[in-house]
This record gives sequence, C-alpha cells and structure tokens, in this order.
Amino acid sequence: MQPTIASRLTEFAHAFDYERLPSEVVEKTKLLVLDTVGIALGSSRLDFGRSVLDLVARWGGAGDAGVIGGGKVPAHHAAFANGTLAHGQDFDDTHTESVVHPSAALVPVALAVGEREGRRGRDVLAAAALGTEIAIRLGLPALNRFHLRGFHTTSICATFGASVTTAVLAGLDRATAVQALGIGGSFTSGLLECIGAGVGAKRLHAGWAGLCGIVATDLASAGFTGPETVFEGRLGLFRSFLRGEDLDLDVIEADLGERWEILDVRPKLYPCCHYLQAFLDCAAKLRREGVRPEQIEAIRCSVSPDAVNIVCEPWTGKLAPKSGYDSRFSLPFAVAAMLARGKAGLSEFSEASFGDAAIQGLMTKVSYEANPRYEVKDMPGHIEVTLTDGSRRTAEVPQVRGDTRNPIAASELLDKFHANAQWLGRGESERLAAAILELDRLETIGLLTAIGTTAAAA
Repeated sequence: MQPTIASRLTEFAHAFDYERLPSEVVEKTKLLVLDTVGIALGSSRLDFGRSVLDLVARWGGAGDAGVIGGGKVPAHHAAFANGTLAHGQDFDDTHTESVVHPSAALVPVALAVGEREGRRGRDVLAAAALGTEIAIRLGLPALNRFHLRGFHTTSICATFGASVTTAVLAGLDRATAVQALGIGGSFTSGLLECIGAGVGAKRLHAGWAGLCGIVATDLASAGFTGPETVFEGRLGLFRSFLRGEDLDLDVIEADLGERWEILDVRPKLYPCCHYLQAFLDCAAKLRREGVRPEQIEAIRCSVSPDAVNIVCEPWTGKLAPKSGYDSRFSLPFAVAAMLARGKAGLSEFSEASFGDAAIQGLMTKVSYEANPRYEVKDMPGHIEVTLTDGSRRTAEVPQVRGDTRNPIAASELLDKFHANAQWLGRGESERLAAAILELDRLETIGLLTAIGTTAAAA
C-alpha cells in the first residue's frame, strides 16, 4: 500500500523540531504569536469575548491551560476560547492563496497544549509552525473553492493543523498521529451562511477547529482510529467537500520542508475581512491626496470575482449591515468609512458608526465590478472615484501587504499589539510582548500564559 497523504504529512511533522526550522520561519512564527495574542487580549474586553470566557468558565474541568481573560480550563476549552477571541474581530492573519486564517486557530492550540504538556517555548514555536504549514497546504488544492461551495476553509483545514500541533507537543508516535488526522476528518465543519445572514457564528470557527484538533488527537491517544485515507479517499475530505472538482493534490506536498508557506501568512492592519484590506489602503491613499466626502459623486470598485460572494453579495445587505460584525464584510461600508473618516479601526466597524451621515451618504455611491484579471490569492483592490467637477481619481493595490514580497514590519505589528492590549497598561503590555518575542528562550510557557491571564483578570 502506498503511503497516504496523512502518513507523509505526519512524517514531515516528526522530522522537524526547533533546531531544524529555518530561522526565518522561527521569527515569522513569533510575530504571528504576538499578533494573535494581542488580538485576543483586545477581544477579551468585548461583549462576545466576555460571553465565551463566561461559557468556558461554566464548563469547568481540569485547569490545564490559561485563558486570555482569566482562569485555567482544560486545554481544548482554552484553545476554543482563545481561538474565538483571536478570530472574533476578523483582525487575524490570512494565508491568502489557501484562504486559511491559520494563527487564530493554531497559536491557541500550541499555547494550550504546550502548557498542558509542560513543553518549552521553542517546542511550542515549532509545533505552531508545523501545524500552520500543514493547515495551509491542505487548503492549496482548493484555491478558494471551499468558500465558493459555502464552507469555511479555516474550519476545515485548521482542524488538521491543530491535530498535528497537538500530536507534536504530546509526543505521539507516527502511527497514532496519523489516526488523529483521520479522526479529525469527522470533525471538520463551518458554513459561511453566517456571513450573508449578518450573524456572529463565524467568530467561533477558528476556536472550534482548534478544539476539534485537540480532541481528535486525544481520542487517538485513547485508542480510537480514523481513516488513513482521510484526504484522498473515495469519501475523504476533498471528494466529499469538492465533489466533481479537478484538484491537484500534489501541491500539498510540493517542496514540503524546503519552501515554507507560513512565510506568506499576511497579518491585517484593519479589523475586517482580508478581502477589504486593499480597498481600505486605496481609500486611505485617496484621502491623503485630498479627496473629501463632499467632492465625491460616485465610487467604483474592482473586485476579484472570488471575493464577490463574501464582501459584495447580497448587495442590499452589504448596504445595510445588521451589526458591527456584519460591517466587517461589507465593501461599501469599509470604503465609505475610510473615505469619510480617514481611518478604519474598531470604532469605525461598530454600530456606533451606523448613524454617521457621511458614511451612509457615501455608501449609496459605491458600486462594484468583478475584474477577471484579479486573482483572489493577491486580495487586490481598485477604486475609481468620480468627483463633482467631473474629474476622476484612482488608486490600486494589486497585492495586499504582509507576505515575503511586501512584508509588514515588526514595528507595525508591535504597534498593533500595544493598541489591542492598551487596557493592560503600557508596562504590562511591553512585558508580555517581550516574553512572546523571546518565546524560544522560555523553559516553560506557563510564565507567558500567566502574564496575559493575570493581567486580563485585573
């Protein structure tokens, strides 16, 4: 019998440890941990954050791992809570070609299981990097087609990444780790109907994937089994979710261990869908060039065809978001907010902005067209504004920032971290950031978790 994809991915994960990881992968992973923890800290003070923290506290159980916001709970509950906090503002990173939000799901898993197992910081970093790499690569054959079928790629692929991360930190042998991946196939989930409905269920997807990956691996450790052909099998992942599609499964393992997809994970600088990031940069550029709301007659946006179903349709719904969370997936709202205010932060993507007459007026002037030249992996944006004097101004971002070609500086991510964690006080925020950026020097990550947990509970 030929080795399966699950067995080969497991071999890859077992072949690498911290010492074998390229230094650039280690440094990138640290920044992803920093960004993820910062977002979770900010979310812990919001309504949905308090709700998930209260929920896992009521669930109870062994105090294996810290929750950002206070308390110790079982590791799978900590991963669920912290993953929900990290993904709930849509401020978390994306690997744009696979359309996976890896860090919101997998950083919480690495921290929770690492603490449960008493592992060193360098082991946690390595497990997070390996789980991230595998989650991304499992999304590559689909190239956004999960989304087009109505499934959330992160919910699907991050479940397996979480299983790998857990298996590495728990020291599972290869055979058991393969069974864990097979079991994880029964747990993959996540429908995107929640976006069009304007509800908050999507906030749960990264945390749920993390929880499922841990539980799948713990079940394998207890002797349960799963199909080794979970990916390529007749009723496996790809044929079940994407039946009838022509898929190249070889891309999952192409240059595996030599070319690292994690290096192209792109953090966000605005708290909204990644498809909107380029449009916000375009609108900000037009503002800097002097365009003001009262001068604008019409706003025409060019969008990647594969982004339309997320940020443009149904258009009547995008023109009237139901909540602050809903506004984070609205092209007309995002563009209008930036053009009206010159910024697009947490306050803009809130219901408090819905009464802003300037934003509402500009939204009615926005239209869009699908540009067949645009590829969804670049998450591009183009805006053409027609002014009342008949002149036109344009701005284009052909590739959203954050990958190896056009990185976001560590200083920018530190600024974002401190903004998210400002309620801690600057001293505590800086202490936590320093601990994260020296994660590979920590003998135990209990110290790291305690800093965030104790401060959050204060």
